[in-house]
Amino acid sequence: MGNEATLSPAETARIQARLAELEELVRALQTGAADAIVIDGPRGPLIYTLRGAEHPYRVLVETMNEGALTLLADGAILYCNSKFAEMVGLPQDQLTGRSLLDLVAPADRLLCAELLSAGAAGSSKGPITLQAADGSQRPAQISLRALKDETEAHMCAVVTDLSGPQAVAAQLRAALAEKELLLREVHHRVKNNLQIVSSLLRLQAEHISDERVSAAVHDSQNRIRALALVHEQLYRSESLAHIDIGEYLQNIATSVWRSLSIRGSPIRLVSEVINGISINIDQAIALGLIVTELVSNSVKHAFPTGTAQGTISLRVRQDNTVLHVEVADNGIGMPPQINAGGGSLGMQLVHGLCRQIGATLSFGEGPGTTVIIRVPTSKLEA
Repeated sequence: MGNEATLSPAETARIQARLAELEELVRALQTGAADAIVIDGPRGPLIYTLRGAEHPYRVLVETMNEGALTLLADGAILYCNSKFAEMVGLPQDQLTGRSLLDLVAPADRLLCAELLSAGAAGSSKGPITLQAADGSQRPAQISLRALKDETEAHMCAVVTDLSGPQAVAAQLRAALAEKELLLREVHHRVKNNLQIVSSLLRLQAEHISDERVSAAVHDSQNRIRALALVHEQLYRSESLAHIDIGEYLQNIATSVWRSLSIRGSPIRLVSEVINGISINIDQAIALGLIVTELVSNSVKHAFPTGTAQGTISLRVRQDNTVLHVEVADNGIGMPPQINAGGGSLGMQLVHGLCRQIGATLSFGEGPGTTVIIRVPTSKLEA
């Protein structure tokens, strides 16, 4: 006890004044009244920025709609805002010191580690999947940037929640799928209704004694069947706006040939079509009706009674600039006046439909009849 040092009243007063000064400094630091302090060190006076100066920025970070973090190079979290804490389902105070990698879905951790390494060296950005405390996952985008002048944090990160936009996208996809389903159902019902009309015409034709009237009704039946086949193929197709014209015209030609040929008839149909040529529904309907008329004319008029063997051929191909549709037969040929656009109602319809879709119609050399329809590719793309 006798060796204890005693302070003079002057020294005691100096220490008390110094304590009061330090208490005032601590109060200023706690309230944010001080923005910076100057400390004399062995290398001279140094200026240190205080948290009070960061207060407006912290308010901004805490109210932003993205997650914000400061990290060490290995991904250890020094700070995160409340939005990021909400994303991972943990309180903010439980996230300090944890590794960001622990909050990422296992499948994305290697990618996240690579992003951290690149971010510490400069900057990086990429998609990750966050995994919350309850095991739920949500897609996110993380942007990392190095902090060169900081003494503790090596980088900052901004994490954007993508679950909202993806949910909207999922709803749009579901709505689109529903509309596609409804449109397919519309095509299916239109096809069924047209088939009903075709069946009614067939029944009506059976009770007509006049052969010319019966033939006209039968022609109308085939035209309606051509329309029904369009809707049937669209119902079965992946696309609801375009149709494979090769497959469609082959089905049309086969349907007309079967409906008009007498059982045991020597007339046969040969098809040579290239599949995968897609055109829109309006052009398909026009070409379907054209082929219906041409095949019908060949079956009914090209082969008089007693013909030993008759062949009708359908060819569909496309080069760089033109779609070619050709219907030919080895029959007796077509009257010359047909070339000028005259003749039956069916041939008048063919000429009119060609003009409608911007196609040209020409007749090949005999024997028999060859009709060639050429549709420019530019018209198909319109």
